Amino acid sequence: MAKRHIVLYLMPAVIFTLLFFVFPLIFAGYISLQQWNGINEMVYAGLDNFKLVFQDPVFIKAVINTLLWVAGAVLLHIPFGLLLALLLARQPRGWKVFRVLFVLPNVISTTAIAFLWYFVLHVNLGLVNNILKLMGLGALARPWLADLKTALFAHQLPFIIYAGLTMVVFLTRISAIPAELNEAAKIEGATNWQKDWYITIPLVKDAVLINIILNLAFCLRMFEYPLLMTGGGPANETVNLGLYMFKEMIIANRYGVSMAAGLMTIAVGAVVTGTTLALSCIMDRRNGI
Repeated sequence: MAKRHIVLYLMPAVIFTLLFFVFPLIFAGYISLQQWNGINEMVYAGLDNFKLVFQDPVFIKAVINTLLWVAGAVLLHIPFGLLLALLLARQPRGWKVFRVLFVLPNVISTTAIAFLWYFVLHVNLGLVNNILKLMGLGALARPWLADLKTALFAHQLPFIIYAGLTMVVFLTRISAIPAELNEAAKIEGATNWQKDWYITIPLVKDAVLINIILNLAFCLRMFEYPLLMTGGGPANETVNLGLYMFKEMIIANRYGVSMAAGLMTIAVGAVVTGTTLALSCIMDRRNGI
């Protein structure tokens, strides 16, 4: 009877995994071996689509830009979310209001936020350039989203407002830390920052791993910002894997190439996630965990 209950509990998860992950993955693998424009009959192409992908400099640029998204998330986004969590964990005046404000962008449409920041950074109508001109710094005004030197950074800038979700993950873990540890440190004369550095941060390492995986998933499926803010330009400077797949399928009508790029995206995600987990295990072993 117990085994039957276990099977019944697992069936919904197994069914959804098969329907929305395994079967689509198999279909994508099949399409990646075909030459197909979405209308005419499929023609078997073998590994030609993968050769086209690897020989395409735009795809290589898309991989690099996607990894830069991941690097920005790990080096900037997650530390910023941790800082917010450490500050709000002290429960300063109005901390509940700030918690809601930081989380709010995560429930707003990504498309809406992308359009908002497009106009913030617009060369003529943009808030940034107009503020610079009002301050007498008009020489610094520039087409942020059309300049090869600034386009990549500028269209990644809005990503920082999603730090609220990262903050919530850290806050959840911080709330599970025994109060006795901080009370003992306070008796010993430790400052708030010393308690954060020597007690809180070492005890939220598992939350760091969770946030890395969550941010990795977000960066790999990122599509709206490069599409709506730059279109992948200028000169493919901001194209990423999501936009590359879109252009190959919808604009170039090369479904096989698009699916091949999609499988490569999954491979990139698997490699980065596996590396992260491996490094985490190595660090835990060194620390005797």
